[in-house]
Amino acid sequence: MKPRNRFLLILTFGILFFLSGCVSLVQEIAVADDGSGTLLFAIGVDSASYPQFVERIPEGYQLENFLATLIQDESITNVQQDQYESDGKVWESIQLEVSNFSQLFMEDRRIGPLIMSMDQDEDEYFFYQTMDMEGANIQIPGINLVNFTGAAYSVRLSAPQITNTNGVQPSVDVSEWEIPLEDFLRGDEAIFLQAAYKLEPYEGVFIPWEVFFPFVVIGFLSLGILSIFLVIIVNSRNKNEDIPKIKF
Repeated sequence: MKPRNRFLLILTFGILFFLSGCVSLVQEIAVADDGSGTLLFAIGVDSASYPQFVERIPEGYQLENFLATLIQDESITNVQQDQYESDGKVWESIQLEVSNFSQLFMEDRRIGPLIMSMDQDEDEYFFYQTMDMEGANIQIPGINLVNFTGAAYSVRLSAPQITNTNGVQPSVDVSEWEIPLEDFLRGDEAIFLQAAYKLEPYEGVFIPWEVFFPFVVIGFLSLGILSIFLVIIVNSRNKNEDIPKIKF
């Protein structure tokens, strides 16, 4: 079976009953400063479970069928497939080289349970992705019996400057989302990912919120403790002044 077939079946139907958390799904969007870039989907399976994984995946599901509208678009200049081993997993991936992301995602694009789009407002661009199993009309019998502990769907957007995101932003040019497969495959509600970015590199010093937040908390706590001490000192002085003094 071709790598694309196996990837699509995991991505859309979640046949993970025997894998129990040994699967990683990865999606990466890399936007260059000219609006071009790459779109990659990858699946990693623990090397020890990979033979079972290959045996249990039925024939007939092809990723290229779901990516057909993207692959045939004039904005796609190249398609690459790869298989390699890394970090104890066997990885299979398909990567699309995109000449213009805004043109490619001008209208909503559905890839199985994923709906992707990109809008532009003057010099700012907006990335949207909906992950909706119910909207894709995909039924997975026995899904509630599956153990998804440790299994996750990772999405990463790279652009010259991320200006806003509902994901985690470890650096000025990266936004990341980590969705547990349980939430994705069993979720009764759709999962929404969104980010705004610019094609101009950021000039200045960027401090990730995850780094800055602890200092904000420490600052507020320190200010609160200092305020308490000041109140105690002021009240003590006022009480001392109110005590009658006896003169001899």
